[in-house]
Amino acid sequence: MLNKAIGKNLTCIFVDNGLLRKNEFDKVLESYLGLGLNVVGVDASDRFLDQLEGISDPETKRKIIGRVFIEVFDSEAKKVKEVRWLAQGTIYPDVIESVSVNGPSATIKSHHNVGGLPAQMNLKVVEPFVFCLKMRSEKSASLWDFPILFLKGTRSPVPG
Repeated sequence: MLNKAIGKNLTCIFVDNGLLRKNEFDKVLESYLGLGLNVVGVDASDRFLDQLEGISDPETKRKIIGRVFIEVFDSEAKKVKEVRWLAQGTIYPDVIESVSVNGPSATIKSHHNVGGLPAQMNLKVVEPFVFCLKMRSEKSASLWDFPILFLKGTRSPVPG
């Protein structure tokens, strides 16, 4: 959707954290390129898996994944010229699982894109779906004429 809005000004960075389904990295890159996206694929699987070795606590794993993701993303983003914005696919369930939204509540689980960004960033963050549930995000995607593969198939045009 962002590609339709800003076209060639968009550079996507897709990071393989080593935890994707078999062949998912290549399939996603192929799909993105088929949509005409300017996408950079980064295989950082060894880096992630090395950091996760010996860790069994799920929340600790999520924190490590978030930290390493941001490190890898930041390194790749520095290679792109004149970057001012970071667009994320954060949806509302990510937020309500990660932080107390209204009053005291427990964190269900953390998400790297909710509260995981460095305090000092040179990029402004835009999250067009942050107040949407997954179903609403998918409805929006259908209005933008996304290929049927993404809407009714095994791929989703939105996270979650």
